[in-house]
Amino acid sequence: MTISAEHSRLSDDEADEQELEEVPPKLTLAEKLKKKYEENLPKLDFYATVLFSLVAIGAFFGFLFLVPFVIEPAVTTIQMDFEVEPVTCCVVSFTEMFGASNCSDWTSCREGCTREIYECVKILVAYTDAENFTCSERPPGHQWLHNEAYLYPNVKGCGYPPTLNCTIFHDRFRDPNVTFPCYYSRVDATLVITELDPEEIEHQLMLSIVAPAVAFVVSIAYLVHAYHRMKRKEAAAAERDRQEKAQCLLEREEEQVATRSNATSTYSIKSISSKINATMVRLARERRKESGSVGLLSVDSRCSDDDDDDAPGAESETAC
Repeated sequence: MTISAEHSRLSDDEADEQELEEVPPKLTLAEKLKKKYEENLPKLDFYATVLFSLVAIGAFFGFLFLVPFVIEPAVTTIQMDFEVEPVTCCVVSFTEMFGASNCSDWTSCREGCTREIYECVKILVAYTDAENFTCSERPPGHQWLHNEAYLYPNVKGCGYPPTLNCTIFHDRFRDPNVTFPCYYSRVDATLVITELDPEEIEHQLMLSIVAPAVAFVVSIAYLVHAYHRMKRKEAAAAERDRQEKAQCLLEREEEQVATRSNATSTYSIKSISSKINATMVRLARERRKESGSVGLLSVDSRCSDDDDDDAPGAESETAC
């Protein structure tokens, strides 16, 4: 009973030790997050690569889309050097025309900067820098800065609803002698626009250039970094495989050398044993031969003594 109790106590102690060994150590929050990050790192790399690839493609095509609609008009507006302070404009004529040939040269407003137009409106204005000026009450013989200029809503004369509605624009300037503020170009005096905000134009220009460029550069930089990191991982894996193969070859060569040495030692032991056995056999034969020759000598001497003392020669020969 005492032995059984001692054995059960030892078994319980061993079970407790195994349970203590099997219980994993508690990890801190930082260690858990790090472990979770390392486990999900391949997935994160894949999703990040796909995301930045899409961002790079979107930034490139977005930049191409912004060039004709935002960047090129903003650059043209800056190049035309419009007067920042508005002047007073008066509508001189309002003409509606039809046909592609009549509308191919210019039109005051069109919705869609790339489409062909077959109906157009041409508005001519005169402008002056006089203060408190009214077109319907202008003095006779008034000196205009320019008496026949082309009126546009912006430098390109085109846009898309709801930013630009050509119907509203036409209704606003349909009547003659309408008085309104306008901005003329110092480069081309015949170019007049109704809206001008230099700060907004510069802001749109910078945003339309910088935002796609930054997104594209950051995406390409991440993709290049991910590519080099992947190559480094592949090189490290190839180096580990090479080292493992070299270790396997080294172990195999050591096993072959050990096998050869064991075979050589076994062969040496066998050869030595065979030599010893041959020597022992030879010595045994020599001893038997020596013992046989000694026996013959003793018999011959005994026979010669008998011949001399008792029997005649024939009997002694027979006895011998």
